[in-house]
Amino acid sequence: MEYRTTETNDILEQPKELPGMLNTLTVLTFIGCAISYLSSLWSFYSATNYQQNLEKMQEAQDKLGDSTMGKMIEGSMEMLKKSHDYRYIILIVGLVFTTLCLVGALQMRKLKKGGFAIYTIGELVPLIITPILMGVNLSAGIGLAVGAVIAIFFVALYASQRKYLVNN
Repeated sequence: MEYRTTETNDILEQPKELPGMLNTLTVLTFIGCAISYLSSLWSFYSATNYQQNLEKMQEAQDKLGDSTMGKMIEGSMEMLKKSHDYRYIILIVGLVFTTLCLVGALQMRKLKKGGFAIYTIGELVPLIITPILMGVNLSAGIGLAVGAVIAIFFVALYASQRKYLVNN
């Protein structure tokens, strides 16, 4: 009588499990992408009300005069004009690079190494494009700095998880 043994290699048959930190990062990325999509659309919509927003800022500047806050509002009026002038470019940049972050996170959820590069491009390139288009003043500089810190922090956290990603 012949005995047949069927050997199965559980390691090869079981799909790799998503590490907890990578799972958390991708979920946070999905939430961030949703907020970014909404923010891009809201910024575009707000830029269409240019004249109305400009009048409000001019009234505020008239009330504050030559004080520090008055000068900050003057810088904000410049940013408002640029955001109106470049509203289509800003919308496209926001949607395209947010989509890259989303696609990269989805790839990393599938444990694909290429997702990290896609995510990194989507996260860091807008940090270069935005100041080129809009310039930098005090309020925009603070916002850009906070955004840069968050972006670099997430890229670093994803980089720490690259050991779980495969080449596919």
